[in-house]
Parts: sequence; structure tokens; C-alpha cells
Amino acid sequence: MAFRLKRNASIASEIRRIVLRQLEVAISELRVVGDPESDEAIHDARRRVKKIRAIIRLVQPVLDKTYHAVDRDLRDVSRLLAPVADGQGIITTLNELAHRYRKSLSKRSVTSLRTRLRLRSARTDGEANAKGVVKTAAAALKTERKRVRQWTIHGEGFQAIAPGLEESYRRARQAMIRAWAKPKPAHYHAWRRHVKDHWFHIRLVEDRCGNQLIAYQRCLEALDGVLGEYHNVLLLREVLVTDGYLNRQETAVCLRVVSRYQRFLRRHAEMLALRIYNDKPRHYVRRIRRLWHDTGASAEDGHAPGTP
Repeated sequence: MAFRLKRNASIASEIRRIVLRQLEVAISELRVVGDPESDEAIHDARRRVKKIRAIIRLVQPVLDKTYHAVDRDLRDVSRLLAPVADGQGIITTLNELAHRYRKSLSKRSVTSLRTRLRLRSARTDGEANAKGVVKTAAAALKTERKRVRQWTIHGEGFQAIAPGLEESYRRARQAMIRAWAKPKPAHYHAWRRHVKDHWFHIRLVEDRCGNQLIAYQRCLEALDGVLGEYHNVLLLREVLVTDGYLNRQETAVCLRVVSRYQRFLRRHAEMLALRIYNDKPRHYVRRIRRLWHDTGASAEDGHAPGTP
């Protein structure tokens, strides 16, 4: 229940509590680089950074301007950790391809490519250790704790988060339309980023909406997973094209399989999105507001100025 807005508590106090908790756990996960377990911890820490940035976007309209520096520094931390976090994801995606298309991919090609990817990941880990990436990231997150404790949030109740909820939904919906119209890697990357914000926002309000959004939240989680896998496939494709780990014939076969998997993931993402983004943004927020108030989410809502 850590990533939930508790009932009968103010939005301001809950936002600070959740962000500080995510920072503390992320810092504890940033210890070392160099093995699958530690790399997974770094992936989790980076995910927590993304959660915090999603929270900032949720309350940005009512948050004091100090959030700019926090968001900028968190973006830098996320980019710093990305190479380590992505390395293990590419290997996991290769294993999925090997299982799903075992009749098309030879064991020799998969074994050779997996070995090269592991060596590549080890080099990335070594470079990260040499640069002190983990210490730098952890130190940056520790600095943010003081700033977050001083945040001032101007507003309470649903009114404080309604604009952020509507904007995250609108951006995800627009990014979906762009990705469908022009399926470029950059468009899918942007869609994934906005879907993740939308998913995190629903997780935050789920309890205060009487847990009536569980099925919706699970659809968003599934869509985020599909788009995350699509991102990993794009990274794998780039490795195949640029790094020359396999001979020409093996590379051609792998690229054909990657293209098949990309088409499958795009279709899957489209089917999920049709269940999620069929409302207009204002109708979506109206539905969330109704659930929020029907639940009697918080005593403070009845006294918040301007709250319906």
C-alpha cells in the first residue's frame, strides 16, 4: 500500500510521504553494479525515480516551482542508470524470442548472441563502476530528500490532482494516436512514457476510488509491459544491426524474427489501448471524480475550497 494515497489524509502530506518513501527505497537499492541481482536492483531504483517524476506531473499545477530542480535532477539520474538497467532487459527479451520463435532461431545463434550480450552488459557494468555511477546517483537522490520535505502544495482533495490526471490521460491518448499513425521508435517511446505516468496516477488514486479501478489499472499495467518489451526489442534490433555479433545470414534471420515480434507487440498494444483510451479526457476525469466522491475518500474533501 506504499504507493497509494491514503484515505482521511491530506493530498499534500500524502504526496510528500510517498515521494520520500520512493527516494529512501531507491537509495537503498543503489549499492553495486556487476551481477544480474544488483542490475535488477538498479532497474527497480530507476523505476522508483520514474514514479516520483510521475507524481510531480500529477501535482505540478499546484506544486511550488522548486519541483523544476527536482525533476531535472531525477531525469539526469534516470539517464545515468539507463545503460545498466537496459542491459539485462535486452537479454530477457532475447530469451523470450528464443522461446517464442524456437523453430525459426537456431540454438547456436541464440547462444552466441546471448554470450555476446552478457559480455556487453558486463562491459557496461564495468564502465559504470569506473565512473562511480551508483554513488553519483545515490548522492543525487539523497540531496532531493531535503527539497521534497520543503515542497508546498497549494490545494487539497480531488481538485488538487484533477488537472494532472486529465493531462496525463490526454498526453497518453495523443501519443497513442501518433504511434498508430506513424509507428516510429520515437513515437512508441513517447507513448510508453506517457502510459507509465497514467498507470502510476491510477495506482495512486485507486484506493481513494474504492478500488473500483483495479481492472483498469491492470490493463494499464499490461500495456506498459507490452510497450516496455517493444522498447527492449528496438534495443536488440539496434545491437544486431550495429555490433556485428552474428554473421550476415544469422543476423538476417534474427532481424526477420524481431520484425515479427514487433508486429505482434504493436497489435497487442493496440488491443489493450482500445480498452483504455476510448473516453475523451474530460469524460475520463469526470468518471474518476465520481468514484472519488462516491467513496467518501477523505474528510478534507468536504471542506476544500471550490471542491464539487
